[in-house]
Amino acid sequence: MHPSKQNTSKIKIEKEIYNTFELFNKRKQIKIADFLEKINPPKNKNIEYRKIRYSYESLYKLLIFKNLKGIKYQKQTIQYLKNHYEEALQLGFTDIPDRRTIGYFQNHILKKEDKQHLKYITKTIEQISEKFGILLDLKLFKPDPPKKKTQKRNQKIILDKKSKQICKTFKKRFSPFINLNLNHNTVYSKNQYINMMIHMAQTRDFAENGSKTFKQLQGNINPDADTLLYHLKKYENRDKLNRLFLSLFEIVWNMNIQTNTFDKRKPYDVAIDYTEWYYYGDRSTPMIVGKEPDRGTSKCYKFATINIVEAGKRFTLLALPVGPFDRKEEILNKLLRFALKRIRIKRVYIDRGFFDAKSLKVFQKLHLKYLMPATKITTVKKVLEIASSHTVINDFPMKDTKFNLLVVEEVNDGGEIVKRAFATNMRFDENDVNLAERLFYLYGKRWGIETSYRIKKHSFLPKTTSKNYLIRLFYFMFSVLLYNLWILADILLWLSLHGIVEKDHLLTSKLFGTILYTIAPGGG
Repeated sequence: MHPSKQNTSKIKIEKEIYNTFELFNKRKQIKIADFLEKINPPKNKNIEYRKIRYSYESLYKLLIFKNLKGIKYQKQTIQYLKNHYEEALQLGFTDIPDRRTIGYFQNHILKKEDKQHLKYITKTIEQISEKFGILLDLKLFKPDPPKKKTQKRNQKIILDKKSKQICKTFKKRFSPFINLNLNHNTVYSKNQYINMMIHMAQTRDFAENGSKTFKQLQGNINPDADTLLYHLKKYENRDKLNRLFLSLFEIVWNMNIQTNTFDKRKPYDVAIDYTEWYYYGDRSTPMIVGKEPDRGTSKCYKFATINIVEAGKRFTLLALPVGPFDRKEEILNKLLRFALKRIRIKRVYIDRGFFDAKSLKVFQKLHLKYLMPATKITTVKKVLEIASSHTVINDFPMKDTKFNLLVVEEVNDGGEIVKRAFATNMRFDENDVNLAERLFYLYGKRWGIETSYRIKKHSFLPKTTSKNYLIRLFYFMFSVLLYNLWILADILLWLSLHGIVEKDHLLTSKLFGTILYTIAPGGG
């Protein structure tokens, strides 16, 4: 085709794809079949085509569908259409073509320029869907029932293959929706920036040195530190960044739903806590909050998160930045309401920092069970002084609310017997000889959120000395995104290889990150 005609054809394709997305512009997610039903593919000019009884348009759409879904083989495509007959109808099929028909159409009917057009259409649909912020229902990796014989003989090979398959699919799913403020004529691709940041996170490095070591590893041209930071500094405010990562967290949660890794019918224990990022600069810097003196500073950036704390499934549902004027009960309310829209909550384990009347009333309003340490306010101190080893006081007053106060004993690291106080709205029997063990076991689940913080900081959080809060916010939220993707990948590997999920990880966070930044995005 003549270059001028080729450009005209591409402009026409782009315009039609754009106009078709306009039909769905109020929706956050659409089925690929819904989209392709509305679009008109190029017309057939090949007289040999009459040998096939299916229409040219339907088979052409089928190949676009296969590419967008990320389905690799014809057999998988046919099986998908058989399982989703309504989507086959949308593509123009009343019965499903076999592999021979699809293969003949692809290899003998389509010419070289037709295949180039098809590839261009697929890429353009993905790019324009990103601009509209519309998710397409990609085919996500779903675990097959484990095969014991194969599992024992070739477990390492299968683990490696499936890890790469999962990372490839994940990357295709989330990377288009990370907005890095890139211009259309930028020298480096978005994936180059993302890969470099993952490398910086894995090596716990700064942008300057991380960009240099990344170039050495990759052996090609990649963005430098100044270029990366230049684009991150373009964010106007934290609300815009929060919305970006909120949509990314939602994408990952939808991946959980599509792969059935979390049961909608089952209630889950969750934990809420703060994490701090130490700061050594000026106290007047935006979003800096005070903290207990530690490691030479009494200043930090602060974030609050809510995590599912079930062993093997310690997923972060939401992370929020906390500023000096944010009220604890409002942060708590936002986290819990966000979680309740996605899961059923069994119990909430919470840090003593939320032990105040306004926070406790949030639990009452949302009808949620909670357990937290009771700080030694005057009234609690008096009870600790006179209480026996096991004491339960129901409806203990605190300003305009009430809670159940539990006092139990434990042996500390020095071998001394000390009393611990807990606040809850659950009922416990003080005559239960195992009361202390039960409480420490239940509250021990909260340490799952501490583990998640440690992994985020050591495996997924790049270093920085920047005083620009938005760069810090981007890095932290990016670490949460990578952590959640790692948790989901590990769950899928457990289910695929063993059919169950256990507390140990089959895929380490370091290996996951390495595979993620070295692999090209593509279908599963």
